[in-house]
Amino acid sequence: MRFLFTFLFIGLVSLSHAQYTVNIYGKVYDAQTNKPIEGALITIEATSSQTLTGTDGSFTLSTNLNAEQIVKISFIDYTAISMSIIIENQNIDLGTILMEPDILIEKTNNLITLTDADLSDDDETISLSAGLLQATRDVFLNRAAFDFGQAFFRVRGYDSREGQVLLNGIPMNKFYDGRPQWNNWGGLNDVIRNQQFTNSLAANTYTFGGILGNTNIDMRPSKMRPGIRLSSSASNRTYTGRVMATYSSGVNQKGWAFTLSGSRRWAPEGYIKGTLYDAFSFFGSAELQITENHSLAFTSILAKNRRGRSSAITQEVFELAGNRYNPYWGTQDGKIRNARERKVFEPILMLNHFYKSTKVNVTSGISYQFGNSARSRLGYFNAPNPDPTYYRYLPSFYINNSIGADFTNAALAREGFKTNPQLSWRNFYTANKNQLNNGKASYVLYDDSTADDLLMVSSNVNY
Repeated sequence: MRFLFTFLFIGLVSLSHAQYTVNIYGKVYDAQTNKPIEGALITIEATSSQTLTGTDGSFTLSTNLNAEQIVKISFIDYTAISMSIIIENQNIDLGTILMEPDILIEKTNNLITLTDADLSDDDETISLSAGLLQATRDVFLNRAAFDFGQAFFRVRGYDSREGQVLLNGIPMNKFYDGRPQWNNWGGLNDVIRNQQFTNSLAANTYTFGGILGNTNIDMRPSKMRPGIRLSSSASNRTYTGRVMATYSSGVNQKGWAFTLSGSRRWAPEGYIKGTLYDAFSFFGSAELQITENHSLAFTSILAKNRRGRSSAITQEVFELAGNRYNPYWGTQDGKIRNARERKVFEPILMLNHFYKSTKVNVTSGISYQFGNSARSRLGYFNAPNPDPTYYRYLPSFYINNSIGADFTNAALAREGFKTNPQLSWRNFYTANKNQLNNGKASYVLYDDSTADDLLMVSSNVNY
């Protein structure tokens, strides 16, 4: 009986030793900004043990394993870190782990997307927000974003209204069509770099998921790298030149942080003939860290864009005038004038409050947006169609005639198109001055304009 008791005692001791739990803890920080990284994945390789870092960058990973193991720390846009540790019967403190931004991704971030699809002729063509194409690090989506531009690529064919864009946690999708208007902050590349993208239906810190996911752009001055950045670029596509300047103070001793950014983009004519480009953008934000847990931020964004639009052309017009031909413009007093311009000016004012504790994070904000978006075009009444590519003005109209091909008039149409391939503004004014019209205009240049005032109030709690 005494022998049996001793055997059971030894067995219990062995079982207790096998189930001993070891806690591995530490903190993960950005090596350049010395800011905590939230959401970094901590795993033990070849096991199911994993955890995520909290808002302060700290983590605790519990395991029953022993012997030598590999701990891996990974986070989007950063170079993964692998650490070899020996797990024994005591907790392990890894201290502060500094993660370096991925060099290749940093290089990509510094590239400037020159497509500016946000000012395309139809907002629906922006089938995928720039956040999805640029914030995600999927190789294929990255190449699609920079090689083809946002206007020509759709993930699974979904419209951009299926994805949500937020600024400091406040939704920015328009009410009337549900689509985000990236041109409202276009040109402010330096201050929209801090993007948190969540793919598909997964929820993130600020909102629930959508079919195309959601992107939150963090514009808080305290989250931006302190310093001054000056940049310039040249292009032969949408615009020919751009200059940009950004200043971020970092958090001073009184708890204030400031960021100012501005850019100017221009082109008398882009790659497509007659497509002028004139845009400027300004960003200003001030943040006060009231206490360790509370901060208040005010942000203003002004982005004004004016752009000449271009038209798709048929194969016949392509053969007559080339691939850079654009029928929407003509000369007036020796200057290029485009009849179809896109003009956008919708300033945004935001006030945000942030509360952070070990258990609860609260992000609240109110934003007010006003202004208008307009597209101009020519209208005509009791007058010939002003479009040089109108089908009756082309050779094919006479060649494909139902009563037989008229090659003589087809040749005349060809010569007429090549002689006057653009809009004739002088003829429009002459027609409007015709006394036979009794003071009525034959040609009218008007805008399809959308003007709205948008007040957004948002608050979300993470526990």
